[in-house]
Amino acid sequence: MRVLVAGGGTGGHFYPALAVMKELREERQGHSICYIGTGRGLESEIAPRFDWLEFKTVNIRGLSRRNPLGFLKGLALLPVGLIQALTVIKRFDPDVIYGTGGYTTFPPAFWGVILGIPVLTHELNLKPGITNRILSRFVTKVLLSYPDTQNYLTARDSEVTGTPVRKEIGDDSGSANPESFGLKPDSPIILLFGGSKGSKVLTEKIFREFDKRSNKSEIPFQLLIQTGSDNYVQFRERVRSLSSESIALVDYIEEMGKAYRMSDMVICRGGAGTMAELVATAKPAIVVPWSGAAENHQFYNGKYLEKKGAAFLVSEEEWTDYPLFDTLTDLFSSGDRLGDMAEHYRDMDGGNATREVVSALKDTISEGELC
Repeated sequence: MRVLVAGGGTGGHFYPALAVMKELREERQGHSICYIGTGRGLESEIAPRFDWLEFKTVNIRGLSRRNPLGFLKGLALLPVGLIQALTVIKRFDPDVIYGTGGYTTFPPAFWGVILGIPVLTHELNLKPGITNRILSRFVTKVLLSYPDTQNYLTARDSEVTGTPVRKEIGDDSGSANPESFGLKPDSPIILLFGGSKGSKVLTEKIFREFDKRSNKSEIPFQLLIQTGSDNYVQFRERVRSLSSESIALVDYIEEMGKAYRMSDMVICRGGAGTMAELVATAKPAIVVPWSGAAENHQFYNGKYLEKKGAAFLVSEEEWTDYPLFDTLTDLFSSGDRLGDMAEHYRDMDGGNATREVVSALKDTISEGELC
């Protein structure tokens, strides 16, 4: 089976695609896999590490609706991206195309529809973006992470699979040592990150909360913060000025599975990949959606977890004045409140989403061969 996978720009699009590609690789059935991404996103750093993966880039940008100049740049690059994607498709000759959404999916999916190649797109968010809303009318099948997403799409065929996550995320085996991050093993740990690039907004809040505390040693929890490479040096100096042993700062966490396992709670954004990881690890969370996300999709993702009782949803507007440390202190001192939140993830676990996506790819090819 020759599979062309598309998506990227952010970890939310790339990591689900990577999970599917690794699953195909581990089947050892001689599958050929080609991945189309951007030359700027996270995939440009990680995809080249896998020698079994053919990695190609297209020069394309999103059509920004907030920035007129950005919209025009994206529009001008669209024909370029379409030509580059067609070149890849002609050379690779895929049996099926799988896209995880976003603007990088559009060119190969477009040509797949035109050329009669089976195309499966995956809507990873609760509320679909414009790319998948357009493509859903024409592609062979739309895979969904949430059942409610069917209300927003007009699709010829759809299937709820959940969101693929890396095996190491859901793996609860192996030790996760807090001391390797400079944290104590006998005190609760909160993991804070804003996606692969970190979040200045989320991290700044922590230091404001510390500034309010006269006795910083009385804080009943610890924080493991992923800042992203751009903000690491700045925040490292601020940690040093606090002289607190309650914060461990890293620019990037390579083994996120271990970070999840040793954490009792998560503070994060509302991206699709992060939401799937919370479900896979059943971690109580405070979700602060990024206000710049297209069509506010992070808000709807976080709202879904809040309705299930697994997370608190706090808007960026509320975040500045949100009583974060008071809320966390109450949570860690109120019996098994965190355990109750974790239990609410049980009815959201759809099984092995990665395996279901691979099965959907194979079934689509088999149905095409029978027609």
